[in-house]
Amino acid sequence: MSELCERLERFVDGELPPVEAENFRHHLTRCGACEARMKELLAMELLADDVVNTDDEAPGPGRAVTPLASPWRRRAWLMAVPLALAAGVATLVVLSRADSQPDADALWLARAPTRLMEARLTLPGADRHKPYEVMRSQGTVAQPLPMHAMAQLEKAGDDRGLATAFLLRGELGQATAYLGKLPASPDLDSDRAVVAMQRQDWHEALQLQERALKARPQHPQALWNRGLALRALGLPLQAAESFEQVAALKEPGWSDEAAQKARELRGAAEAERKDWKGAREDCQRMVEGGEPLTLQQAEALPGMARVCLYNAMRTATSPERLEALRPLAAKLDEKQGGSHLEDSLRRAARQDFAVRAPLARDYIRLTKSELKGAEAEAFISRLREARQEDILLGALAYGDPREHPDEYRALALATKDPWFTLLAEEQQAKAEALRDDLYGAQERLEAAVQSCRNDARQGYRCMTMMRELGLVSVRLNRPVEANAHFLEAMALARASQEWGTQRVLLPDLGQVARTRNDLVMARAYLEELVAQTPESCAGLEVTLTNLALAHHRALDFTGARQQLDRASRCGRKPSMARISLLADLARTDQHQPGDTQQFVDALAVLREADSQEPGDLALLRHVEGRYFLEQDRARGQQLLRQALDEAAKLPASDVSARKARVYSYTSLILDAGRNGELEQGLALFAEEHGISVPARCVLGVTVDDERTFVVARDDAGRITGHYDAGRKVPLDGVEGLVPPDVVEALRACPSVDVLARPPVQGRAGLLPPELAWSYRVGPAAAPQAPQVRERRLVVTDVRAPASLRLPALRPWSTTTPEDPNVTVLRGAAATPVRVLEAMRDATEVQVHAHGIIDPGVADASVLVLSPMSDTGRFALTTGDLREQRLRGHPVVVLAACYAAHTSAYTYENFGLPLAFIESGARAVLAATEEIPDAEAAAFFDPVLARIRAGTHAAVALRDERQSWLQHHGSTWVRQVLLFE
Repeated sequence: MSELCERLERFVDGELPPVEAENFRHHLTRCGACEARMKELLAMELLADDVVNTDDEAPGPGRAVTPLASPWRRRAWLMAVPLALAAGVATLVVLSRADSQPDADALWLARAPTRLMEARLTLPGADRHKPYEVMRSQGTVAQPLPMHAMAQLEKAGDDRGLATAFLLRGELGQATAYLGKLPASPDLDSDRAVVAMQRQDWHEALQLQERALKARPQHPQALWNRGLALRALGLPLQAAESFEQVAALKEPGWSDEAAQKARELRGAAEAERKDWKGAREDCQRMVEGGEPLTLQQAEALPGMARVCLYNAMRTATSPERLEALRPLAAKLDEKQGGSHLEDSLRRAARQDFAVRAPLARDYIRLTKSELKGAEAEAFISRLREARQEDILLGALAYGDPREHPDEYRALALATKDPWFTLLAEEQQAKAEALRDDLYGAQERLEAAVQSCRNDARQGYRCMTMMRELGLVSVRLNRPVEANAHFLEAMALARASQEWGTQRVLLPDLGQVARTRNDLVMARAYLEELVAQTPESCAGLEVTLTNLALAHHRALDFTGARQQLDRASRCGRKPSMARISLLADLARTDQHQPGDTQQFVDALAVLREADSQEPGDLALLRHVEGRYFLEQDRARGQQLLRQALDEAAKLPASDVSARKARVYSYTSLILDAGRNGELEQGLALFAEEHGISVPARCVLGVTVDDERTFVVARDDAGRITGHYDAGRKVPLDGVEGLVPPDVVEALRACPSVDVLARPPVQGRAGLLPPELAWSYRVGPAAAPQAPQVRERRLVVTDVRAPASLRLPALRPWSTTTPEDPNVTVLRGAAATPVRVLEAMRDATEVQVHAHGIIDPGVADASVLVLSPMSDTGRFALTTGDLREQRLRGHPVVVLAACYAAHTSAYTYENFGLPLAFIESGARAVLAATEEIPDAEAAAFFDPVLARIRAGTHAAVALRDERQSWLQHHGSTWVRQVLLFE
């Protein structure tokens, strides 16, 4: 028994000081012995209460059953229990009086004049409206649990009541445990969201609230709590809308408070927008020679004011004008520290204004985008000749940062102004990103952000660099990091009331959320953006279309239709995205009578556009076929075949042509499945993969939004299949996607060729691990010539660039004698060029290295090899492989984390395994997730040994995986896939 366990009785008696009591509560959640003992004590308390109150009267109307109030009574029942047992009333230990009821007032804190929790709970007794009390101290006074009443709830099995009582007192662990026992319901999701809110996990809270509201759109508690979560996420207009929906429910007390919250949110948001836009307009007037910004504006928006002041100094045409700017400069210097702005004013005032004034007037034209191209370059040359360095510094920032990076950096650092020191880093990082040196840009921005993160005086510059860092992370396909950088920039923008920057960040956050398949947050960000300026319809057409696409991806076809109609009203010209979505909605209940004419008119406009490339025209033909497939099947099929023919004539590099091909097969395959044409569906799978229709042991799988089609041939050649159009949520994982009867039909197969289409292809868990199967991604590789000798390549002991901050991997080793047929590339020798060269004639390739997700083209994972000494190039990418021919048709093992990761595009998958197959490999083994370094060789070496001995690769993988799962604790081997 621990020292804490000895405090149990004092805890039950309420004798522990508050701090010790709180510590004991945490101990209680982890100590089984104390939990069991406490239940015994509670049962004894029930008995003692009955013994002490020996009268048989039922409680009166105003009389509550309460725990023993004083330590004396608590000690009394400890003596009363043995007396009661001796008197033969032992049954009272398990049966309290039938008319006893828990003290609801004590459980739900009903006697308190105010509520301490702003969120709402769903249990009626705990959802009475009272004013919300904001505590100004560090915390609230702990509310003791009424132990007697809690014991009665426990005895009655009232898990919901117990969870609510714990949650009201901030006991989140206990509340979560009891909520976990309840069946799924909108009320449960709403209460679980409150737990998430108490932990300040606003994202999780919003997800749960959205799920509750999808099941019950007018759920009052979920609507209220959604407003709180949106407010905390900095989305005030969406929060106000949620509170307005609560107000419309006319609940006593709650509706009035909700209406007040909505008014406050909208008022504050509108005031911030008006102040920022007003300051922006005043800024431009100041730059053009008008009145300077007020000191109040400088106090409220120092970042914007500083940008405007620099430009106003450059456009000043006289010393008198510069002198008029001095009070503003002094105020901003005071806020940031130093005298950089006033020093700049003094330097500018010493210039020859006969030379400077004409240049200042042309600089005004540059700020208004009236100087472009050759005229802008001529202006920069004139500034150099006139030695007007401050105006030149400003002018260079309006151009391409790649054009004069060294000159800009030298001018910026010469000012010795911290503002321009950071701006120089930002501009150079932009130049590096535009040159596709994304890692260089990332390192530069990370260092600069670190230097300014803790300096509130540089908040504006830090905010803009954080956004740039987020944009670089997006291109590196690091959405989690990008989201974090955007959120940090957004926090600074909100703190400084930079409404314009917030507006720029909202679509960034929305797009990242879509990339992460976080459709709830994608819609929240984009809807906030739309709500901010509803009067700017034309400027919102792209956002509304993206919002419609987000609703469609979430399989919310009603929401997609609403946003599509809004986008159509805002946009004068049709877009490919809009008519494509109209074609998708043609198969749903959102199809409307006037859609066909709207579709035909839009199609004609797009076809007549001069900018349409052949690939775009093929894609338009597909969209036309997809639409009419729902109205006239024969016509739709004919148009889709025509789209396939047009796409086949175009080069593989044409993205639109590739989309037209894949999307047309999607429509044709699912049309066959919907009409029960299993043979035709399987034939289309094979046709798309460029192979003959397999006679046995084959599985075709495709998913498109709400539709799923699975077709299979078993070992005897019998065909079976399943079509479903009832998917309610987007595809998350593929486990269970293949129906059990289809899996059973394939069990007799020695191995199964899986013809899966994006986005299913390349995902782990499609079939059970006890089946031998592989993803078939193309025609069979040419057989090896008998005379070709075995050539094995092992890449190991790679020295990853220090900038990636990757841990060193243990080198590959073997106990067998040195083999002339084995080439080992180690350390600095394992560069991309040398590895590619050694692969060309290899019959087996092992790569023991790190894999990372997309450092260059954001389409796939890459292998991290040792950097080249001259260029620093370290990554082996899909593009590198597609330029190679692997003449030895090797079996390839990619013992690297994420090596099997493929893109999430619906029209095609990019990935290392697919690139190896296209280059000539006959089989590729790779994992979709992380691989433990210590276990990689122990698993892959036996698989390769089985393959060398003549076992089919799928069978070898299956057998070794089953053996591993039986004898080892780790299950990462389930994520290892075979591509053939």
